Amino acid sequence: MAFTSSQHTVKRFDAELDSLVMQVLEMARAATQQVARAVDAFRLGDVDTARDVIATDDIINRRDIDIDQRCIRLLTCRQPVSTDLRLIISLSKAVQDLERIGDEAKNIATKALTIQQRGSALRRDIASDVNRLATLVLQRFQTVQGTLAPLNAEQAWGLLNQREDAVDAAFEDSLRALSTHALDGGPALATLIDAVLVLRALKRVSDHAENLAEYVIFIVEGQDVRHAR
Repeated sequence: MAFTSSQHTVKRFDAELDSLVMQVLEMARAATQQVARAVDAFRLGDVDTARDVIATDDIINRRDIDIDQRCIRLLTCRQPVSTDLRLIISLSKAVQDLERIGDEAKNIATKALTIQQRGSALRRDIASDVNRLATLVLQRFQTVQGTLAPLNAEQAWGLLNQREDAVDAAFEDSLRALSTHALDGGPALATLIDAVLVLRALKRVSDHAENLAEYVIFIVEGQDVRHAR
């Protein structure tokens, strides 16, 4: 069944749109796994996993290029209008966000390597804070993915309209905790800075995930809400 609001006379076009959405969802799942593995590498000091995340970032990059080229071909050959046009344009933008999420996973893995190469150890409470934020971010990312295949604008609005943002609260709490560690003369300053950068990378993952929800609303309702909140 096509992800559009109407059935086309050319059934092949429906199949092409379905395939395009599925490719984007596969890329989203790959990006989710990259972030989860990068966080594990950071909090556990797992050098091998960190290196693997960095090495496999190229897979996300190639998917970005492949899907974008498919979007261009569909726009050129099918000349879509209305919902179909918004769908293809939005998916082209979505893969850019997913590619940047992959970049954030690579950044987190790089910080894991940096700490280990420095011979430092990550305190358990810092690792716990990073893991708590990562859990919330990945939950949000997966929720957004669930709005894409059925084009569920109502669920996308629900995510964007959350009054008490658990991700923002956890991010701010973690930053405050790290500032306390710095004043107490706890971990090396360089390690604290790396932890802050990892937290910021996770916050950016959440921001990119929110962009996907905005694209769903644009596809379904034709309303651009990127700067409306």
